[in-house]
Amino acid sequence: MSLNSMNKNRTHISFAFLCTLSLLLPMGCSERKFAEFSIDDVSKAMYFIDSTSASTDINHANVSVLITGEIDSSATITYASYPNNHDPVTYELKKGLIRINTQYDYYEGDSIWIRFVPRGSKTGRIKIRTRIN
Repeated sequence: MSLNSMNKNRTHISFAFLCTLSLLLPMGCSERKFAEFSIDDVSKAMYFIDSTSASTDINHANVSVLITGEIDSSATITYASYPNNHDPVTYELKKGLIRINTQYDYYEGDSIWIRFVPRGSKTGRIKIRTRIN
């Protein structure tokens, strides 16, 4: 194989790679990230507002919710649209490991409020991730 032929093959492969990469990069860059909230003291009530995970250029259809952690007793986590409190959703957390991964319908604004209320929990840790889609 001649040197000239090898250079043409490399150029073709490099061009194909760059074309593929340019198609994939915008999708990865445009995906919205989750808002993340940590509760390190599960004996105290906490209140958060997710005003960062929504894209303001689309109509929303749902909220993705991921709750993970562990607590020594029960607690509740409630979500609703902010500021008008439309259609609140409450999760009852029980003692032990927690892993809730769900979505619920959401057609209101670009923000939600999140409230954590302990119901006897003293130790543990909770992480809440939300994304308005």
